[in-house]
Amino acid sequence: MTLRQPATYWADQVYSATHWSILANTNRWWIDFVIVFGALSLASWPYYARLIRGTVLSLSSEDYVLAARAIGVPDIRIMTHHILPNAIGPIIVLSTYQFGAAIVAEAGLSFLGVGVQPPNTSWGSMLSRGWQLWTIAPHVMFAPAIAVALIRITFNFLGDGLNDALNPKYSKGGK
Repeated sequence: MTLRQPATYWADQVYSATHWSILANTNRWWIDFVIVFGALSLASWPYYARLIRGTVLSLSSEDYVLAARAIGVPDIRIMTHHILPNAIGPIIVLSTYQFGAAIVAEAGLSFLGVGVQPPNTSWGSMLSRGWQLWTIAPHVMFAPAIAVALIRITFNFLGDGLNDALNPKYSKGGK
């Protein structure tokens, strides 16, 4: 039994009660994507938990947080006005890196046949089809391979740029 069967059953039950068109039997292309990216999210949450915990612990010992505590500012206000705005930067940077990694992981799973299934389109399934046609038409494999590589590089550069923009203590020159 795969995860697609219970997800499809759930979609049938909700569609019969609500008649939402996205849950109609002919409009279920998204189920494979939700299952694959849900599994990848479930596997990568410890990175976020560790980053958030470390960032919050680090920020809670900063002088401005200690000063706010000393003058009696409530904890919720310290959290929302001092810690959360300063912790959001590293979370956004990690998200950009992880998003590129998730796309590559999904492509790898689909290439192996356990990710998004045809007739839904995935770069991994396109790579798998191109691999089958390698001796006849090698160009069929190059387009999705280049697309996956470019999207990963793009998200890495985006993460580097966001890290430079959101982290004033960090600079590549070591200054």
